[in-house]
Amino acid sequence: MNRRRCVGAALFLAGLLLGGCATPSHRATDAVSDALEPMPVPPTTTTQPARSAPPCDPTASFRPMDPLPAPGQMPAGSTMAAIQRQGHLVVGVDQTTLLFGYRDPRTGEIQGFDIDVAHEIARAIFGDPNAIELHALNSTDRLPAVENETVDMVVSQVSMTCARWQDLDFSSVYYLAHQALLVKPDSGIAGIPDLEGKTVCVTKGSTSEDNIKALLKQENINAEIDEVGSRADCLVHLQEGTADAITSDDTILAGFHLQDPLTQILDKSLHDEPYAIAIPQGDEDFVRFVNGVLDEMRSDGRWQAIDEKWLSELGPAQSPPAPTYKD
Repeated sequence: MNRRRCVGAALFLAGLLLGGCATPSHRATDAVSDALEPMPVPPTTTTQPARSAPPCDPTASFRPMDPLPAPGQMPAGSTMAAIQRQGHLVVGVDQTTLLFGYRDPRTGEIQGFDIDVAHEIARAIFGDPNAIELHALNSTDRLPAVENETVDMVVSQVSMTCARWQDLDFSSVYYLAHQALLVKPDSGIAGIPDLEGKTVCVTKGSTSEDNIKALLKQENINAEIDEVGSRADCLVHLQEGTADAITSDDTILAGFHLQDPLTQILDKSLHDEPYAIAIPQGDEDFVRFVNGVLDEMRSDGRWQAIDEKWLSELGPAQSPPAPTYKD
């Protein structure tokens, strides 16, 4: 409505529609009569307090596609069909973490638990587990690569959080890790209270960084945080003596311990870290497809086989984490 054209209309109440420039009608007359009546006084209302948002369950993903399409026959117009057309699945992975994503210096190949999971997603799309292109990313570049859609997905020990759901979509949980501490045996550190006056190395932007800062504040412990861009740098800092402890997931610390047996892992109960595959937000069909593949892997023994192949160093084989769905 053009209000400036209709200012003069108020001077001709009998001939024009108040607030509009339409031809007079019974609606115009009614509008004028209504305009001349006193405005009713709205009833007094009591302002209700704003309702808080329901609690977030970061582990709840989208229910799986059922049934899954046959490999090589992705539904027309789907995210999977677009991936099929490009000829390979593009996956962001780590190359510095033993057991989960590590470049073997003898072969030059990246291998580990996460890598095998990624190959199974490629198998489900193409019928060929090797129809895959791995992009080695450090920890700080993983999530931006998903947001910018330079990769189709990231499988790199990514923990699900409510904050991350604001920018990304996630599969169901494929592995449940736990945050812990790694120290030298003679460090005098047995737990969080002993970090007073010490330096703790963390990966910048990780959930471990957020968690340790919160724990230190809660316990009123003054410790210095040593932030690094690559997970492996923390082990170097511990070995060089510029850090007194490392805090990260027990899965990552187990790899460090294999590289340097003169270390020990402490207190695996600092925080649960549910790993999920990170997928660009809006590719819900792809999330449902991936969840269908993960469900099949849980039920047909492939998940357990990958666990036994790579993670025997972490103790007895565990069962795959049960999925949680939001719909």
